[in-house]
Amino acid sequence: MLSFFSIRATYDYVEEKDLADHLDSLLKYNLEYVGIINAQGRMLEQATKNLTLSREKMEMLCMGIRLQHSMHADFDEELGSVNYITTERNKLKFISIPIFSNIMIIIVKKDVDHTSLIQKINSKQFLAILKNQLDKYDIVTPRIRNN
Repeated sequence: MLSFFSIRATYDYVEEKDLADHLDSLLKYNLEYVGIINAQGRMLEQATKNLTLSREKMEMLCMGIRLQHSMHADFDEELGSVNYITTERNKLKFISIPIFSNIMIIIVKKDVDHTSLIQKINSKQFLAILKNQLDKYDIVTPRIRNN
């Protein structure tokens, strides 16, 4: 039987995970890459398994995704806000999800079911943890983590 102390210690450990650790833990859901792009199109944090893009190409990808979301936002009043954008390539799917003022980018193999993944990310529990971690960031000086 677990005591109150051991339950509290476990709960505290979960709360103390930082954004990088949280993104790393998401890789177990068959993700090749996951990252958070800030409002300026810069990577805050990222975790990767097998994605091999140069730093320059990753920066271009992030800026392009941010621009795409920004352009879609021009139609929010008439059409409603964007829930996510999916781009399917020959081998991979790129999924970008607006999360508060940031964008989460997820790259998975083409055969992965992205709808269940998006449902998990949009869950209240996941978003609450993510908001807590994102609130700690200074947007002016984003951090980049390469695994």
